[in-house]
Amino acid sequence: MHSQNGGRCGLCGDNFQAPQPRPHEMGGKFGTGTIVASYVSGSVIRVTATLTTNHKGGFTFELCPLAGPGQAETEECFARYPLELATGGTYYTLPNNERGDFAVDLLLPTGVRCSNCVLRWTYVAANTWGNCGDGTSAAGCGPQETFKNCADISIV
Repeated sequence: MHSQNGGRCGLCGDNFQAPQPRPHEMGGKFGTGTIVASYVSGSVIRVTATLTTNHKGGFTFELCPLAGPGQAETEECFARYPLELATGGTYYTLPNNERGDFAVDLLLPTGVRCSNCVLRWTYVAANTWGNCGDGTSAAGCGPQETFKNCADISIV
């Protein structure tokens, strides 16, 4: 799919070529806007990702506060709200090559409140051999597998 779609996937992990709204995006088959958790603005939240196969690499998280019912998430909205790790930075590097649960503490932005926010997890792997751009090749260089998932939350 990487070469087929120019390295792009849908906002919440669906095939980029699927018609919009894609299945996991707002208005799609699974993008129902059902709130799965509610949090307090400015608080630290724990997010757990379960990896059935560990491809090395790491995670980033973004938030998209929706203005109202039926509003769709956009890449521009996610880009405005990258979430910081409680330990600093915005990129969580997988600490080992094991499969299982990886808990990440995230800092919600102060002042952001929404009855429906979309929380997005992006996992960029680092196990595929590729061109590093400096004349060398190694695992983790070049195009890598990317996985995304979205969850609907509220922030009060």
